[in-house]
Amino acid sequence: MFLQEKELKETFWKSYNRKGRALKWQFECPVREGNADLITIESFQQKYQINAFEFKLNDIKKVFLQAEGNLPYCNKSWVVIPAEKKELIENRYINYLKEKKYIGVIVVETGGRYTIVYQPKFKQELRFSQTLLNVCFAEV
Repeated sequence: MFLQEKELKETFWKSYNRKGRALKWQFECPVREGNADLITIESFQQKYQINAFEFKLNDIKKVFLQAEGNLPYCNKSWVVIPAEKKELIENRYINYLKEKKYIGVIVVETGGRYTIVYQPKFKQELRFSQTLLNVCFAEV
């Protein structure tokens, strides 16, 4: 059980990026009002992909609104929550996820293991902001 959102974020990130899957990333990325918790740029099947992540311990409605706010700026927007919320997602939010298409859900156990509960589709169209371009081209 996670006590702080920061603990959830750090535990997930350590496990998710342990093999360097993210080529570039930025926490608290100001792509929208209120910032995205994490933006990553990754290479998958010879294509680049931008993922946005929002972390929450409890306020599930709010985290979905935040993930939806990230959609213009990413190919996939992810909600990352503690594993004990898995049944809530499967029982209450699955229709919402099917409707939104590009929002996925990842649950994280306290030991760091994570599971994709809902796999989003890949969104082709993106809106680029200066901040997003800075993340993409950092160190170029």
